Amino acid sequence: MAIRPIEIMFAISDTGGGHRSAATSIIAAFDKEQSIQSTIVDFLRTTNFPGLKKAPEIYDYCSRNHVWLNNLFFKETNSISRINALTKIVYSQSHYSIKRAIADSQPDAVVAVHPLVIGLLQQTRKKLRATWPIIAVITDLVTIHASWATPGADLYLVPTKEAFQSLIKYGIPYSQIIYTGFPVHPKFSNSKLSKKQACDELGIKNEPFTILLAGGGVGAGNMGDWVHTLKKQCPDKQILVIAGNNKDLYDELNNPKIHSDRLHVYGFVNNMETLMAASDVIVSKAGPGTLMEGVSMKKKLIVTEAIGIQETGNIEFVNRNQLGYHCPTPSEACTIINEMAIFASYSNVMTNNTIPINGSQNIAQIILDTINTTLAINNPNTFQEKHIVIGA
Repeated sequence: MAIRPIEIMFAISDTGGGHRSAATSIIAAFDKEQSIQSTIVDFLRTTNFPGLKKAPEIYDYCSRNHVWLNNLFFKETNSISRINALTKIVYSQSHYSIKRAIADSQPDAVVAVHPLVIGLLQQTRKKLRATWPIIAVITDLVTIHASWATPGADLYLVPTKEAFQSLIKYGIPYSQIIYTGFPVHPKFSNSKLSKKQACDELGIKNEPFTILLAGGGVGAGNMGDWVHTLKKQCPDKQILVIAGNNKDLYDELNNPKIHSDRLHVYGFVNNMETLMAASDVIVSKAGPGTLMEGVSMKKKLIVTEAIGIQETGNIEFVNRNQLGYHCPTPSEACTIINEMAIFASYSNVMTNNTIPINGSQNIAQIILDTINTTLAINNPNTFQEKHIVIGA
């Protein structure tokens, strides 16, 4: 008789690229020999609730044009009581759609990789009288919104000690919080590409000092201004620009009047590890995904700005842990970059080895251990069958 694989549902929202990227990273960390079926669901879309079903589009628009709106939402909802009230309203109108999404997946565990889904999952589990565990994977490093501490998850997996302390302050018990590290895709920490190999793979020159400029999945920040200044003040440097889903920026930088043989512009990419391997320094907004991927690749970081309140603590995190520099203006960054290219001492900026870079593996193992425990308690016969497949 065929043994049904372990079913894991990752509940996310495509507000930016970070939540899906984190889910994908954890899935990649599962042992390929284990019988696991993983599904990623944009849970806010499934609610079909006004506003929430368009959350990715709203987030992208605000991140590029009206960050103050994202900040206003952050401030006005930053309490557990308000999040609980909003959750009840959404669930009352969307419970049929949510239950349908759960029924389609029939999960053995649900992993919440977005703060606004935790309460919805808890309400659904309660109404269905289900036993699948809810595991929350926090993807913000320092500035933790109250929604991440929504009661109802069985475990809260945090990327930093700062996030751990924030959840404690919000009232989550110590016993439910585990410090795992950030869920970086294994391809970053496992990368063996030299700069020359990466440049050859990309079809670019490997001799120039190379700058990677990133603005997250939405291509946020004044990246056009940054490119113009980098070209002017770092004229002998090679610049790789990740425009993400920002088509206007992509088209602007590919204009023949701007383009040069040392400027290479990319849209949304799936080979970020190759682009990082080809680079000498990473210049990025304070998005946690790009920063922690850079740490995994042992690359020097220059943080430009925080796009939204949730990223503000990441700047101090980089400074405190000696991971790089905060340069809010392109001119400041150019000064640092030009010195980096001259003085070898700057290559020693990555001195902190206390930040775990295998967060995805840690999280994957905790998910499987939690499923094993739940199956053993609720359905011993099924557990014995599956235990043979997935191991202890």
